[in-house]
Amino acid sequence: MDYEMDKKTQGAWIVHHAEKLKSVTNADNEFEQINFAGKCGVLLSSLSSDNQSVLDNNRVNALARAANINARTELPAFLGELERQRIISIGKNAIEVLGLHAGSVLEHTSRIFEESSPESKEIAVIQLAENCSQLPMDEKNAKEIISDLFKIDSSDINNLFHNAECIGFIDSEEAYNKNKLLFNGNLFRGTDTKKAYAIISAMNQNDNLKLKEVNDMLAKEGCLSAAIVKRILGNDLYVKAQSIALFDVNAIGNESGRHEFVTRPSAFNKYSNSTVEDAFDLAKAFVTSLTYGMTSSAYNRGRIQMITALLSKLNRGEWVGPATAIGQDYQILEMKGVVKVEKVVGNRCRMKLLKRDVGQLALQVINEGDASQNSLESLPSVSVTTYQAPEQTRQLIRKNQTTPMKRNVGEILNQLRTGGI
Repeated sequence: MDYEMDKKTQGAWIVHHAEKLKSVTNADNEFEQINFAGKCGVLLSSLSSDNQSVLDNNRVNALARAANINARTELPAFLGELERQRIISIGKNAIEVLGLHAGSVLEHTSRIFEESSPESKEIAVIQLAENCSQLPMDEKNAKEIISDLFKIDSSDINNLFHNAECIGFIDSEEAYNKNKLLFNGNLFRGTDTKKAYAIISAMNQNDNLKLKEVNDMLAKEGCLSAAIVKRILGNDLYVKAQSIALFDVNAIGNESGRHEFVTRPSAFNKYSNSTVEDAFDLAKAFVTSLTYGMTSSAYNRGRIQMITALLSKLNRGEWVGPATAIGQDYQILEMKGVVKVEKVVGNRCRMKLLKRDVGQLALQVINEGDASQNSLESLPSVSVTTYQAPEQTRQLIRKNQTTPMKRNVGEILNQLRTGGI
């Protein structure tokens, strides 16, 4: 089979597809190896840090639940696979995890998938997603390409494409010639800005100017409140631009409600041609949390005023704080193993960075506006209740889905901060 893909790219698509499978009944059975490998990658991302570490069982279980992994029925199998890969060592009361950079997480995810003897259709939907992230594809041509490459007959290829669209591996829109065009939310994540400008230039002059104004502001600031962007674009144009992933909408939640912030898809680009969808969502969550801290958080909670000094201190491996906001605004990062949060006194907490590449990327985005030239490794994304990644918010717009049920994260956070005591 003539198929070859960079392992980090393949690993990120596996994680992306596994996330999509969560919301579709029984679809994980049809794409079993994608689902298994992707969840292993999500778990590994949560458990690993820059340095080799030992995590007690309470913390492991808490991180698993935060990643929507059932600690009783699913976790033992995933830990067993990670141990078989010699990434972790399982003890009686704790596990030891190798120090891993972010790109290694994706490579291990890809290796787990390949060693599981996946079916042709599973490899095919990964290639299809990659193809549709380059340019919108005519459905007929896309079917011919995938059918020829993976030797899938016409009846099966029609069913495969139908399922891929229903699950959300790809999206579709009808073109003016009535042909069906396939694309996905990764379309504008590459360094090729011609695609974005082609979309903008095809709109009327008024919309064109509005989108250009927002794009220029994002290039300068890195991250903007969604309220500012909506005020410039108007609701209709805002929804249209988000639905085709012309910009990313990141949503965080804390004790004061839900807060949305906008970033450019290419702002977190690593790959020279196209960034795999969702590969930098932890960094996006970090930047979104920091932007909230700089623009919206109250001063008496510990509002961020010297962002460069704060991030530089975190990137040196030092503790920051204490402040009330640390225990409230960075829950997503704590639950994904990006930072470690400890209570100091009362509601005041201090924080330490565990994944330095995420902090370094966040610093570059905040300071320079656009990190598309960054050479840092990528991280797979994960879904938790306190953060909605750009692809999730985009799909809510496209499919008019309801907001996922809010989970009680208090117990998880307590176990992460105290070891369950």
